[in-house]
Amino acid sequence: MTESGLSIAFKFINFGVLVALLVKYAGKPFMGLLRKRHDTVGDAVSEAERLLREAKEAKAMYEERLGRLDAEIETFRKTALEEAEREKKRLLDEAGAMAARIREQARLAYEQEMRDALAHVRGEIARMTTEAAEKTVKDLFRKEDNDRMVDELIEQLGSRR
Repeated sequence: MTESGLSIAFKFINFGVLVALLVKYAGKPFMGLLRKRHDTVGDAVSEAERLLREAKEAKAMYEERLGRLDAEIETFRKTALEEAEREKKRLLDEAGAMAARIREQARLAYEQEMRDALAHVRGEIARMTTEAAEKTVKDLFRKEDNDRMVDELIEQLGSRR
C-alpha cells in the first residue's frame, strides 16, 4: 500500500474506532435523545391531528350554522314582509274609516250650512216682504185715508154703546 492508501486506511480505522466508541458510550444517551425527539415529534403530530380534527368539526358546525342562518334570515324576511303587509292593511283600513268619518262630517256640515243659508234666505225674504208690504200699505193709504178710517172706527165704537 502506498502512503496515501495507508493514510486513508488509518482514517477509516480512526473513524470506525470513533464510531464504535460513540456507540458504546454515547449510544444509549443518543438513542434516548433520538427516542425522546421521536416521541416529541409523535406527540406534536398527534396534537396536530387532534387540532385538525377539531378544526374540521368546528368548520362543519359553523357551516351547519351558516346553513341554518340562511334559513333563519329567510324566515325573518318572510315574517317581516307579512308583518309589513298586516300593518299596511291596518293603516289602509284606518285611513278608509277616517275618510268615511270625514265624508260624513263634511256631509253633515254641508247640510247644516244649507239649513242655515235657507233660514237666512227665508228671513231675508220675510224682511223684504214685510218692507214691501209696509211700503205698499203706506202708498195705498194716505193721511186722509187714515184719518177717515179713524173717524169711522170712532163712530162705530160710539154707536155700539
